Amino acid sequence: MPSTSVSPLSDMELTGDYYSGATSRRRPSRLCLDDDQLILDTGDERHRLEWHAIRVSPRVGNTPRYLHLLEDGVFETSDNDGVDALTRHFQTGRLSRWVHRLENHLGLILIAAVVAALTTLGSFLYGLPWTSKVVADMMPASVVDSLSQTTLNTLDSSVMQPSTLPTDRQAQLQSTFAPYLETIPGQDVHVLFRHSDAVGANAMALPDGTIVFTDAMVALAKDDQELVAVLSHELGHVAHNHGMQGVVHSSLTAWLLVMMTGDLTAFADTTVTGPAVLLNLAYSRDMERDADQYALDLMQARQVDPGHFIAIMQRLEGGDSSDENQRDEASGWQTAINGLMSSHPLTDERIARFRAAEG
Repeated sequence: MPSTSVSPLSDMELTGDYYSGATSRRRPSRLCLDDDQLILDTGDERHRLEWHAIRVSPRVGNTPRYLHLLEDGVFETSDNDGVDALTRHFQTGRLSRWVHRLENHLGLILIAAVVAALTTLGSFLYGLPWTSKVVADMMPASVVDSLSQTTLNTLDSSVMQPSTLPTDRQAQLQSTFAPYLETIPGQDVHVLFRHSDAVGANAMALPDGTIVFTDAMVALAKDDQELVAVLSHELGHVAHNHGMQGVVHSSLTAWLLVMMTGDLTAFADTTVTGPAVLLNLAYSRDMERDADQYALDLMQARQVDPGHFIAIMQRLEGGDSSDENQRDEASGWQTAINGLMSSHPLTDERIARFRAAEG
């Protein structure tokens, strides 16, 4: 390790090791300042150097500093204070010294850590959702159609089969749904029916306006108006473009993680991952609330009793309005934990909104 020596500016001398660049040989040397002229003394040679031709490495703690000379030569020294004095003499290196002071200021380090954490949190909570909405709204129709068709094909080849509902029953539901499918201007919305033991009672909206009802969902409803309530909710997802936003959000999240960690495996082509994202998409709480509000507004405009939404939701949760009072209520702390851990609004919260509209 090179020795250190700090001298007054008028008689400055830095001790260290010199590497010529031609060989790996280390040569103990001195770097002296003589009337604004730098002299490198390697013992058997003396070189006069111009400061403007020297590149000084930044100060990082107490690690050695490197002065990169012409012709690949390097002078290494542990005299950090001496190097700083040299840069001050030649009025250079202000940024490096300022950065070093910041790196050694505990208070500023803590502030920077807090700011970085808050910035990262804000990016995930607010920046990504806003950006996802903007990008999703700008997505070409050809991309939306291709992604939706690929997703539907994947569903049909994996977990869904043709509907077993009688043709006249499907026609009856299509007739009931028809007036509601025209409520989104410029959007071609249509309903498909599929059988799926794996998916069970469910309905889902694809970005291009395709809404899929499972046979189990139809069987679960005791009134077709309950299916209208479900349709209205899915129309809310279509109207707000939630499906495409979810795909974009997932892609941007992966990209941000790549930028933070350098792990390229976290990011892949959206055209490959998009269908998988849609199949596993859990809409955010805000998206679900928006879709619920859209459904409530549409049902009220069409004079559909909000109680139909309440009934189908309770049935989906495994309960019914008739035995509501007999169900055990979760304790306050358990409800709070469920609310924090779930990406969806709690069912009770959603039902409360529609129940308030009933009154």
